[in-house]
Amino acid sequence: MIKKLSIIIVCILFLFIVGCTHSNAANSKEFTPSDTDIVSRLFDDIKNESRLKEFIQNTEAGQKDSIRVVTYTKEGAPILTNITFDGDNLEVSSDSTRDDYGSKEMKKFKCKEILAEGKKYSMISCDGYEVPYHLAEDNK
Repeated sequence: MIKKLSIIIVCILFLFIVGCTHSNAANSKEFTPSDTDIVSRLFDDIKNESRLKEFIQNTEAGQKDSIRVVTYTKEGAPILTNITFDGDNLEVSSDSTRDDYGSKEMKKFKCKEILAEGKKYSMISCDGYEVPYHLAEDNK
């Protein structure tokens, strides 16, 4: 009887431990940016910043273009921002589904231009945003 009770208690404890572990399917696979992505991490350089500057020049010249910016939260979760310039507006798709502490949603909106202030890049005049939408910043 005691042996059966011990086995039941061990099984219940095992199920409790397994049930209480945090598992997030979106974060279960490590995200790896592509070689062409603009990557901005806290306390680091902006990777492919020259591509970001080229994209800004193309928008100023009215040339169609697109990029993906990957920023990381302080916890290390990637936020993916795809930006397409259609010749008039910047069409933005922001994906924060991998961020455990964020809104975990995908948003689509339009902006008028990208503002570069030194090594800080933001989009301004965006639908639904009163403040500039932060893109990347060199924090080194």
